[in-house]
Amino acid sequence: MKADSEGFLYPEIDAKACISCGKCRRVCPVLNRLQPREPLAVYAARANDTVLRLASSSGGLFSLLARQTLAKGGVVFGAAWDYATHTVKIVSARNEGELAALRGSKYVQADVGVAYEEARAALQKGTPVLYSGTPCQIAALNRFLGRPQANLLTVEVICHAAPSPLAFRKYAAQREREAGSPITRIFSRSKKCSWKRYAMSLAFHAKDIAYLKPASDDTFLRGFLAELYNRTSCHACSVRELRSGADITLADYWNVHQKFPAMDDDKGVSAVLANTEKGAVAFAAIQADCTVAASDFADIRRTNLAVYRSSPPHPRRGLFFAQIAQTDDFDALVVRLLRPTLKARIRRLGGRILRKLGLRRPAA
Repeated sequence: MKADSEGFLYPEIDAKACISCGKCRRVCPVLNRLQPREPLAVYAARANDTVLRLASSSGGLFSLLARQTLAKGGVVFGAAWDYATHTVKIVSARNEGELAALRGSKYVQADVGVAYEEARAALQKGTPVLYSGTPCQIAALNRFLGRPQANLLTVEVICHAAPSPLAFRKYAAQREREAGSPITRIFSRSKKCSWKRYAMSLAFHAKDIAYLKPASDDTFLRGFLAELYNRTSCHACSVRELRSGADITLADYWNVHQKFPAMDDDKGVSAVLANTEKGAVAFAAIQADCTVAASDFADIRRTNLAVYRSSPPHPRRGLFFAQIAQTDDFDALVVRLLRPTLKARIRRLGGRILRKLGLRRPAA
């Protein structure tokens, strides 16, 4: 895997070592599209352990599933920050202490490294494996393994897109310069403000310094949500609509305040999609530790559009990558590029005028 000019990792074939077996083409998710699926069952769920929920991005369900695997002597794979390089890597956890690093969303493309090989080796020994990741990572693992694995439980998250590692490194470097201290903890979905109005939280080696900004004010989260520096393939993702083959899909249950208001304490509720019998059995095994309500897929699709739809890139995406290498002021670049264009401002003004004249209805 090698990084391109935008900081994204891509596979590179060694032409000298290639034996023209065609395996790369046979497993390519773009050349061989998977079929869309419907879940067997859908739930709203939250862990009863409030401390665990506050340390998680949503309802704490990943940790409960992971603990189930660890209790069987298994191994859990997931994304963890490498604070020395400001990158995200797929690592394994074999105990509760190691599991903590896998909690929480990491909005950067992850380096899979040798995680697929490690998962296969564990499965060959009969070790239970829970592999968590984005839909494309789960699809890749399934194709890497080649056949169903009895001891494997795959858990995906509904994924918006993968932002550029280069963009995050620039952002983190600016935060460290301002603080005069290295970052020691990153939580991209802090609930210190609330679950629904999540924030970027950074801790530094200097204990008296902290950074906490809501997504609407944090430049990295703003650029990510505006599609300013997300991976090109994410804008035409081939594994949405539950195509990855994951046993369980997890997401935020954003509509819980309307569908199940008694469950909504603004500390996080997960949408749980049991896509296979194996996934349904695994979820049933942790329900004693959860508050659960049966739901339906239509409600998830209404408020989690990324389950079936890719978003188009920001029109100034190319400008961002043309300029990011030449500047250390990440914040200024993002703020400038996210400023509405003259055309957009005119369109917005025209819409307001038409609404005042009664010629256009306000958005629902």
